[in-house]
Amino acid sequence: MHVFAIGASGILGSHLVPMLLRRGHDVTAMAPGDRLDRLPEEARRIRASLLDPVAGRLLATEFKDVDAVVNAATAVPPTAGSWALNTALRSTGTAVVTDALQEAGVRRFVQMSITMAYADGGDTPLTEAAPFDNRPERTTIVAPVQAMEATVRELPADEIAWSILRGGRFVGPATVQDQQRARLRAGRLPIPGDGRSWAAMVHARDYAEAVVGALERGCTGETLNIADEPVRVADYYRELARADGSPAPGQAPEETAEPSHRVSSEAARRLLDWAPVHGIWPVRGGER
Repeated sequence: MHVFAIGASGILGSHLVPMLLRRGHDVTAMAPGDRLDRLPEEARRIRASLLDPVAGRLLATEFKDVDAVVNAATAVPPTAGSWALNTALRSTGTAVVTDALQEAGVRRFVQMSITMAYADGGDTPLTEAAPFDNRPERTTIVAPVQAMEATVRELPADEIAWSILRGGRFVGPATVQDQQRARLRAGRLPIPGDGRSWAAMVHARDYAEAVVGALERGCTGETLNIADEPVRVADYYRELARADGSPAPGQAPEETAEPSHRVSSEAARRLLDWAPVHGIWPVRGGER
């Protein structure tokens, strides 16, 4: 199968592209900038952004020679307050992709999404039917995800086997977990609130396995959560500190805790025969 991977230069692409190649697929990877050079030589590279004026025509032409497309284009900012690029990629960019899919007649499509958009569920397990967060203070994160998923669902399921994979927060090397570990070592990452909120995370390599499963099985019209077993925030920080031999984190009861996301991935386990194998914890002396 010839797979076209958009946004393949990030942490997901670093796992997904080699994985697809090892399984005998041909891969074309598209992303802006020079990070494409980190991918295996066997992958064909296209340096372009979904927001380029010519992106629609470029993709419609390129897609004529592919069997499946993965859209992992994202631009999550390192700090809050600079979400404009990410918003544009998820709204305008996704529409560019879906228009090109239909023009070229591509038969399989996987869209990357996130579980962060869910409303606070407390201790209740969150399935794919759980509502998104409609609070004004969460609009910057949630609205682009809603727009993106709505655009994908407009695709004709009898013509394109599309699926949306809502991933937990990526952990593993080169993810935000690196910064969390550094802050714990420095004693600068306290537990917010009472620490009882649930967090949904997934190793980037495990998420890549789910993408491959969705591509190869040709899931049609499915939206699936892709996350490891949820963990309470306090337990996560404490265990992460313990794994590195860092000081135990303190408490910051005055800080607002993030929404509680006790995400269930049972549907993905059933439909994709998927299960996380790399875990969310670092391994001393090497990558996991």
